[in-house]
Parts: sequence; structure tokens; C-alpha cells
Amino acid sequence: NAINGTDYDNPEELEVNTLENVLYLSMKNDLSFLIDAELNLYEHQSTYNPNMPMRGVLYFAGVYTRHISSREINIYSSSPKEFPFPQHIVFYNGTQEE
Repeated sequence: NAINGTDYDNPEELEVNTLENVLYLSMKNDLSFLIDAELNLYEHQSTYNPNMPMRGVLYFAGVYTRHISSREINIYSSSPKEFPFPQHIVFYNGTQEE
């Protein structure tokens, strides 16, 4: 709520979709969840890594694949489909600057 400027208080609206104990392309995320049509990925990083945006894209691809499959969304139909908006936030506490 603090990061997104929201005031959610119903845990039923929260769908956690963290890929538990699974390394996806050698990356394990800290927390991923869906709420109110937003797909949030929060990661903690203690070492500088300029490739975090691409790692987020690859992780989101895996989550979207699972989202499409579990909801049986036909992405090949002629009608547009709605998908959650991705938000990738990295908490960096290392000492190296860009």
C-alpha cells in the first residue's frame, strides 16, 4: 500500500504468484502478486546488477504464461484480452553506485 499509494485491506483480493523454490533462468524472486489488475514483482538486491530490467521481463514472461494457462485465455482469438499491468520494483541496499 505504501509504495503504490493504495489502501487495500481485503486479503481475498490478493493473489500471490511467486514462483516458490523455482529458479527461472537462474533467478529467484522475492515476492510476486496480483491485485486489482496489477502484477507486482518486488525484489531485494544487495549487489549491483544493470540487467535487473531484463530479468524482470523474463520473470514476467513466466508468470504471464502461467496466468494465461490457468485461466485458459485464448490469446489467438480475434478479440482483445485484458492482462494485468506489470510493475517491477527492486530494493537495492548495496554500496556500489551506477
